[in-house]
Amino acid sequence: MNRYGYHGKILHVDLSARRAWIEEPDERFWRIYSGGGLLAAYYLLRECPRGVDAFDPANLLILASSVIAGHSYASLARFTAAAKSPLTGGIGETRGEGPFGVALKGSGADALIVHGTAERATTIVIENGAVEFYDAQSLWGLRVSKTVDALEKEFGADIHTAVIGPAGENRVRFASIVTERSYQAARMGIGAVMGSKCVKAIVICGDHHPPVANPAHCAELTEHYRGAMRDNSVTRWQLDPPGFSAWIHNYGDNNVLCVRNYRDADFESAANFAPEKFMPHYRRDGDCPGCPNNCIKFFDDPRAGGIHQEITGSLGSNLGIADLNAILRANTLCNDLGLDPASLGLTLSMAMECVERGILDQPLRFGDAPAMLVMIEQIARREGFGNVLAEGVKRAAEKIGGEASRYALHVKGLEMVCFDPRTQTGLGLGYATAPIGPRYEICEHDMDFDQVGPPHALDASRTLGILDRIPMDELSERKVRNFNALMILWSAADALDICPFAIPPVRVFTLHDMAEMLRAVTGWETSTHELWRFGERRLHLMRVYNLREGLTAADDTLPARFFDDPIHKPGRFDGKRLDREQFVSAVRTYYHMMGWDDAGRPRYETLLDYHLEWTVEMGHAERV
Repeated sequence: MNRYGYHGKILHVDLSARRAWIEEPDERFWRIYSGGGLLAAYYLLRECPRGVDAFDPANLLILASSVIAGHSYASLARFTAAAKSPLTGGIGETRGEGPFGVALKGSGADALIVHGTAERATTIVIENGAVEFYDAQSLWGLRVSKTVDALEKEFGADIHTAVIGPAGENRVRFASIVTERSYQAARMGIGAVMGSKCVKAIVICGDHHPPVANPAHCAELTEHYRGAMRDNSVTRWQLDPPGFSAWIHNYGDNNVLCVRNYRDADFESAANFAPEKFMPHYRRDGDCPGCPNNCIKFFDDPRAGGIHQEITGSLGSNLGIADLNAILRANTLCNDLGLDPASLGLTLSMAMECVERGILDQPLRFGDAPAMLVMIEQIARREGFGNVLAEGVKRAAEKIGGEASRYALHVKGLEMVCFDPRTQTGLGLGYATAPIGPRYEICEHDMDFDQVGPPHALDASRTLGILDRIPMDELSERKVRNFNALMILWSAADALDICPFAIPPVRVFTLHDMAEMLRAVTGWETSTHELWRFGERRLHLMRVYNLREGLTAADDTLPARFFDDPIHKPGRFDGKRLDREQFVSAVRTYYHMMGWDDAGRPRYETLLDYHLEWTVEMGHAERV
């Protein structure tokens, strides 16, 4: 049969045996598992032993596209990196933007699954599904940019690269994979898993894309996006320099900033992050091939200076650092060393608060930019106290001892992000219940549906069942109802590697547009219903994986600070904190809406409905 949009091939690489093979699942498989984190969860359940350590050779490293992603049209540049997470012990899934996702689809396969561990540092080179192994000893220890320079010299300037820096080599638990020098697949420590396998780089050569079913309609949808993006206040903000990296300048007016490890709510130096302060540093837009709305901007370093939205919060207000130059330098360092800036920021802020409270004696203080820059290097190389912080905030606090764990802000071992769940309760539910832990783009932010949100916020939300604006800090059954819809929608985007910065409910594409793009790329007779079920299926399957690995409903909570410590800031949120009993009730309501029991276990009938009954039959899930 003719296949459009995807190869229908999974490329397996066994590092221990230095061999590779192609698996070609049938069409039924692709209609169920689609790609992205959904496909990754399937393989991690079936081929990764229960209870295996994240750094064990039996863990898998998965780079996945999807049936739709990887083509040069609006919203399709993303890819997924996945493994068992060395931070949470549960499923680890992260995504990357930029050119690599399109290159991955052009590799001749839809996903790469790496098994085993190489005996020595290795570069994997892929072209049209064929694999070659190259010695990478001379690259081990190099930063990302110098590694890519060497790879381009050896294999040509038109290659595409996914590389780890010293942080991944040293198994820093929040190390990232960095593609094309600057686009991080951050969060959850997937770069550390790549380092544990002694893989320094994955190189893709050539372009071997499958055809799409209806290129004219794909182009039409892309041009619709291009024509509408300046009329949409959110996509226009993403598009025009300096982009959404400058958000903390005005965020505090209608919300609460993460300041000094969430100890404070007002950042006295927010004016230092006004958009005009960024512009002298601006060098260029990033490139997501085919998408008109290049969100990532490059500052100072035109090759390694790409910055994402959350970084100015994590490394700026969260650390009490007002020096924009230092934050941009720190971001470039993270890209070059292969460190997740969000986890880094919350790990450093824990240490700084412990110093301030007399629990720890280290040269780390809130507002001390030079000390931050020194510690970034030490963490990546596991030198001195950096070796402790390289374990991530949960383990580092346990090593520090005393009351340090109270100031270690994480969920399931993954560091918090810099958007306050006390004022955005839907985000808080997402941080607590998401199988991958806190992520700032876990779902659309509550602020968008508050009275201060953009005027068009409900236009595309009504098709999701979101009919009313709800105060961003309200925690109620009707908030859970809205959260559930938003969580499923963005889970569907993750299952298909569609970029959430292009989709409903507040950006240009509608749910119907997403389904139309799926139809135009694959030729499938599809619907918004099928797309929705991809999102639900991903959440069910990842839930099964985490339960198998020992994570339970008790882990679906937030750090104590958000329940115990009220916000101190004049205005509507002064004195605001989360009510524990109310939060537990909201989580249970969410479970029931998902077809799970009180313990957060998917019921057998739910698994059956989503073609996942095999997880019970094979002993991965209980029958409840």
